[in-house]
Amino acid sequence: MEYKMKKNILLLSASMFVNMGIGLIMPITTLYIHKDLGKSLVTSSYVLMAFSILMVIGNLLGAQLFDRWNPKLTSYLGELFILPSLLLLTFFPIWPLYVLLLVSYGFGLGVLNSSINGYIAYKQKGDRNLFTNAYWLANLGMGVSTFLSGMFFSLSIKLVFLGAFLLFLLTLFIIAGFIPNIHIEHRNQQVKKRVTNRKTGSSLFNLITLCLILIIVWIGYEQWNSNISVYMLSKNNSVQQYSILFTISTIEIVALQPVLNRFFKNTFTNEKYRMLLGVLLFGISYLSIVGAEAYWRFVLGITLLSIGDMLALTTTPALLNRFATDYNRASIQSIGGTAASLGRAVGPLVGGAMITVTNFAMTFILMFVLHFLATVVGFFLRGPHEEMH
Repeated sequence: MEYKMKKNILLLSASMFVNMGIGLIMPITTLYIHKDLGKSLVTSSYVLMAFSILMVIGNLLGAQLFDRWNPKLTSYLGELFILPSLLLLTFFPIWPLYVLLLVSYGFGLGVLNSSINGYIAYKQKGDRNLFTNAYWLANLGMGVSTFLSGMFFSLSIKLVFLGAFLLFLLTLFIIAGFIPNIHIEHRNQQVKKRVTNRKTGSSLFNLITLCLILIIVWIGYEQWNSNISVYMLSKNNSVQQYSILFTISTIEIVALQPVLNRFFKNTFTNEKYRMLLGVLLFGISYLSIVGAEAYWRFVLGITLLSIGDMLALTTTPALLNRFATDYNRASIQSIGGTAASLGRAVGPLVGGAMITVTNFAMTFILMFVLHFLATVVGFFLRGPHEEMH
């Protein structure tokens, strides 16, 4: 396993640098728009929505181009939008140019991200731990970059964009010089269509179920990024205590992920139950903070969330890849990515509406119920067509 990780270390590094680039920019986006550019929080939310929509469009387009056109050129196309946008933002972070460049960056990020995920999905056939290793490095990079984001921002917003520009430039260098192109056979389109439709069509229930689980998981996850902060402050916890929770989460994931990997074999059944255990722990994390006032209860909650994260979110890409062929690996991953994006987009709104209609305690209980139901539905997942015979 260590040899395989070393063999794919440059691809994993490219994935990590992309996540670090995201981690540098996203934490300070709302703060910069609201505090420095003097726009309302509503305006900030619209900008982030536009960014998310363009990223989803880029993700879907990039996946199609990866599978049907040329994987390496798809990566270059993403960089073609990202690098000029970040370079201009470094020198001209002004309104309204900021908005145009940010959404351009989001579109390119979606294209590049789908391409990197496509490479990982393709290479995962020879290294079943590739998605897990990519996830671990992404969390490590995200933890470092979010820490640096605040430091850079306190000096100058231009340092944030310059740092992200250099990370994506390094990613381009790795892709161009060290990651070989994947030559997918396109000559016999009818054969390709039959193989793809047979495997994907027979697995439609599984794909829909996995996407539904991802939506529910991310609707819940977003409560920790939004509404739980309000809940904690109402219980006399400080903003600093809230932010420390995510530092704790990052440390737990980086420290425990390699240990957890040793307990699960790379079979469909093991991956299925690993994911379901993770989803159930997500649900229990919300149940653990019902009526919580003491800080240790929130630490317990984020710890359960982190373990659920390590079990479920590292496994869903591998499960999705089992229902793909060499003709549609990036497209299948983009379906999962779109489901996750949908959950992230509606999560704060769904949570806010539930809190308004009921209260925090009932909302967390309902989140547990949703995750429990998702776990029950997940038990009906079956392996891909060739594994059932």
